Amino acid sequence: MFVKKDRYPTADAQLGLAFLNLYEVKRGQGPADGGAKADSAYDRPAEYWLERAKEIAADVLTQSVPGYTGHCWGYPFDWQHVNGLMPKATPHITATPYCYELFARLYDLTGEDLYLQTAKSTAAFAFEDLKDTQTREGAAASSYTPYDQTKVVNASAYRAFILVDAAERFQNEAYRTKAWKNVRFILQSQNDDGSWLYAIDNPAEAFIDNFHTCFVLKNLYKLNRYLRSPEVRQAVQRGYEWYRRALFDKEQNPKSYAIAPRVEIVRLELYNVAEAISLGVLLRDDFSDAALLAETQAARLIHRHQVSDGHWVTRIYIGGIRHTLPYLRWPQSQLFLALTNFLVASSKQNNPVSEFARVSV
Repeated sequence: MFVKKDRYPTADAQLGLAFLNLYEVKRGQGPADGGAKADSAYDRPAEYWLERAKEIAADVLTQSVPGYTGHCWGYPFDWQHVNGLMPKATPHITATPYCYELFARLYDLTGEDLYLQTAKSTAAFAFEDLKDTQTREGAAASSYTPYDQTKVVNASAYRAFILVDAAERFQNEAYRTKAWKNVRFILQSQNDDGSWLYAIDNPAEAFIDNFHTCFVLKNLYKLNRYLRSPEVRQAVQRGYEWYRRALFDKEQNPKSYAIAPRVEIVRLELYNVAEAISLGVLLRDDFSDAALLAETQAARLIHRHQVSDGHWVTRIYIGGIRHTLPYLRWPQSQLFLALTNFLVASSKQNNPVSEFARVSV
């Protein structure tokens, strides 16, 4: 009643990436009838989805926070967290990578220089404006924003991904050198059982949860496509095995925390489901159960947790009470992106697209 509608760069970028997924799927299917007469949005031709991605990328560009070395993004609201107040429009490293990835991928698909220059500018922000806190010789944690010196593990993983990708894309060895410092921090922060705390040296943030674990794993996996490091590969393997062992219940539903709070009222957080689908798709060629994880979670999402108008349940509380208000940022955009990731994987393997996934999109 009292909060005006607003745009969220993270959600917009994830939707843009999902539209590009649909573009690739439809392009792979060849010319098709449809257009304005299509029975559903999914049946529209490939170019429709590319144009949607371009439109949303234009919106994302207008949301970039001015005053920094390059393009960067944050949240349009004040965020109170354990380290203090983060004012709205403070750029941070968990929103910016999705925007970077959107523009980099648009360039790869279209060759349009605007997208390349925006990605290059974003990489400059990640390199120049975020702080490094040395943890050991040759290792450093990335800050969350340009103004803190926290040691949040997934923040370092996101930043390292941008820098490694940009090092390869723009032939910049300084990016790779700094990225390696963040990667070493992540490797050194991994616990003996394969898990990661949310943050290091802060008792208030010494928890282990589901989707932040996914953030670390997916960024390490993606950046290691370029680094080809046996040490990083081993960290991903240990982390994924722990994730599957410790962060799912006996029915293979994602658990929010490795150690449950004394009072836990949320039985299923759908953000965890979104990240499980995307992680399973990403790791499907390296772990025998990853593809099944993605398909199982996608099927459950659609058959159990999709409401009649197409959006998904946000979370389920103890007693089976469902929270159905469709917050775009948490987790509608993540779920939509996850299902389109699943569609792309299915199409690349020359498998028939699962009907439940097609109907959902």
